[in-house]
Amino acid sequence: MRYDLERYSRAELQGRTGVKWHRDGSAAIAAWVADMDFPIAPEIRAAIEALVSSDDLGYPDPSLDASVRSAFSKRVRDRYQLVVDPDRVVVLSDVVQAIYLCVVAFSEPGDGIACLTPAYPPFFSAVAATGRRLLACDLVAGEERFEVDLAALDSLLRDQGARMLLLCNPHNPTGRSFTRAELEGIAAIARDRDLTVISDEIHADLTLAGATHVAFGALDSASSERTVTLSSASKAFNLAGLRCAVAAFGSDSLRDRFERFPAHARGSVSVLGMAAALAAWEGAGAWLEAALRALSSNRDFLVAYLAQHLPRVAIRPPEATYLAWLDLRPLGLGDDPTGWLKEHAKVALSPGADFGAAGSGHSRLNFGTTRPVLEEMLARIAAALS
Repeated sequence: MRYDLERYSRAELQGRTGVKWHRDGSAAIAAWVADMDFPIAPEIRAAIEALVSSDDLGYPDPSLDASVRSAFSKRVRDRYQLVVDPDRVVVLSDVVQAIYLCVVAFSEPGDGIACLTPAYPPFFSAVAATGRRLLACDLVAGEERFEVDLAALDSLLRDQGARMLLLCNPHNPTGRSFTRAELEGIAAIARDRDLTVISDEIHADLTLAGATHVAFGALDSASSERTVTLSSASKAFNLAGLRCAVAAFGSDSLRDRFERFPAHARGSVSVLGMAAALAAWEGAGAWLEAALRALSSNRDFLVAYLAQHLPRVAIRPPEATYLAWLDLRPLGLGDDPTGWLKEHAKVALSPGADFGAAGSGHSRLNFGTTRPVLEEMLARIAAALS
């Protein structure tokens, strides 16, 4: 089946009410928040339309929750060799909610929480809002990709102490798909320091051509038992507004500690969110493969365009996600290059500073859009800088 992923023009996208295109008005091209501009998979659309057309929007039956848990368990076993008992999967509204709940469930106020920086902004806010201590370990900018400095991470944890590691794998914002060797190094440190690992793997299904996703909890039984894997269909299938995610616990003890939060305090998920996730994971595989081909092509186009027209913008090609981490420091645009581009190029990117001190002078660009929009976005940036 052929999917028309280029269906929407920029004018149509700018007519949407969602925050991505609405925030900055019609003059700006939106490439900041992590939403894609592709039409959703027809299987997902059909599942939603079936519920709406029959007015079937009441409280979801518990069997739907069970189906989502089973579908996730089967998916990660088949795709990533991650073995998760469906009874150890909890359905939640979104991954950010799960991050906050896990920080509270598996640490105490004042505990150190480690993460690799630059980092997904909710990692910082979850640590700060709950009275924990942030232990930031910067990724090292290698020639071709960002890399984990295992010695620095081990030294940081030895000197500062930590209870937990917040891991984003694949990594947002750098687009790294960490290798098995890197993850095994992290796992050895987690074992030696007795850390609970919260592995946000929401971008796993967005692993691009040339890379392979390795689930942290699939490394070995010891790693599995200390890991909570967080995921959702929202990123890969463009469903963020429907609010459905999962937390998969590697042991009964982790699940039991998490479930000390009463079910009603954790909230519930809508019937539309669960139906969409189920349709995505069970029926939209061909659409996802088409989307990955388009994203890999956009990634390659972006890298080639920058090399030809904007060689001073440093980029290490992302291996996963539809997010490119741009080093704009050589351009001399001041302390806020993202703001400069928004003002002068009318392109809205995510400010690097949002991702921690390691993001200073950087911007995150979302290339999960149509090729015409991506081309116009880059042409605007090149024209402004010329």
